[in-house]
Amino acid sequence: MATLVKSIAIILVTGISFASCKKEKTSSNKSIEGIWQGKWGDVGQTPVNFIKFEIKPGGEMKRLNEQGQVIANGSWILNGVQFECTYTHTSDGQVHKIGGLYTDFDGAITGTWGYSPSKSNGGTIDLAKQ
Repeated sequence: MATLVKSIAIILVTGISFASCKKEKTSSNKSIEGIWQGKWGDVGQTPVNFIKFEIKPGGEMKRLNEQGQVIANGSWILNGVQFECTYTHTSDGQVHKIGGLYTDFDGAITGTWGYSPSKSNGGTIDLAKQ
């Protein structure tokens, strides 16, 4: 009887652990969706130029200008804390990439941007969730 109780307890603890991990991952992925605004800078410069994104569900994203108009379309992925995106400007077809560290507890993405296929040859970027 004691062995049966121990077995049931182990199964319950294991099940709760798996459910907790799964729930945490879903929560993290959902928290990245929304409006992100910040600054970008060229290589060797402090980021001072305006940048804004709308990160949408399903890996879709849009870059917005200061008036909220779409100026680029693209896609994003989040692998743990590693954020990456690629977007194409609607006016001239120029393609940029961003690679950065996503921290959900302070709503920040800090990293680099580049001219595709690089995600680091352009400069640095700092984004905050709005």
